Amino acid sequence: MMTAYNKRLAPTRILGLPLGAAGAGLTTVTGALASVVLPQPVAAMAIAAAIVAFPLGVGAILIGDDAVFAYAFWLSRRDARIVAREGAWH
Repeated sequence: MMTAYNKRLAPTRILGLPLGAAGAGLTTVTGALASVVLPQPVAAMAIAAAIVAFPLGVGAILIGDDAVFAYAFWLSRRDARIVAREGAWH
């Protein structure tokens, strides 16, 4: 069960997918379908956009909610100026 703090940090979802994955999926499907009906130079760009968007969407699905929490953790460490003893050279 997520607390209110976690719900505030949760990424926007569309059809159950994180926003990045939904956008990349839409780009992949649209580019693949558009490459069938568009003339050749534009069709090549559409299929290239679909090919580039696919791994980005898969990565967004695999990372999921962790990116938001990792960013919040990084910000809290940065603001508190916490440094591990091993990382301090002085």
